[in-house]
Amino acid sequence: MAKFWLMPVQWDGSYAVLGEERLLLEPEQARIRFVEALRPVHPRLLLSFKAELLLADEALEACGTDALPFDLGQGQPIRLAAGEQKGQEPEQGEDYPLSHCAEAYFNRLMTPQEALSLLSQTDNGKEAEPWLETMRQWLEQGRFVILLRED
Repeated sequence: MAKFWLMPVQWDGSYAVLGEERLLLEPEQARIRFVEALRPVHPRLLLSFKAELLLADEALEACGTDALPFDLGQGQPIRLAAGEQKGQEPEQGEDYPLSHCAEAYFNRLMTPQEALSLLSQTDNGKEAEPWLETMRQWLEQGRFVILLRED
């Protein structure tokens, strides 16, 4: 069964850092109501993306891998390097190669300021309020927020 992660991301066009504070959106019915309540406000307010497509398979120059080399449930930041940054000496820890599909996805995200202004128009009810508040905090910190699907 797929897992859905609400996740803060720092994205500067060269590096994406998936934040350690990610939230697993469970139970499923609450997640569905949460996502469906955000969609009418703006279809790009919370874009979903498959976790397996984040990384590039450099041998095939394709998006995606069969298995992720990291565990999203570990709660550690994950740093992905785009384009020319791949293969350069990482600044700290390990960098993973960001796929061109994921790079295009990150480039299509609303700015945190745009998303924050739209977020005030949502009404999800009490069950989703903690997720909305966390999303609001991340956006106020200038981070992007994504919905990552892990199959």
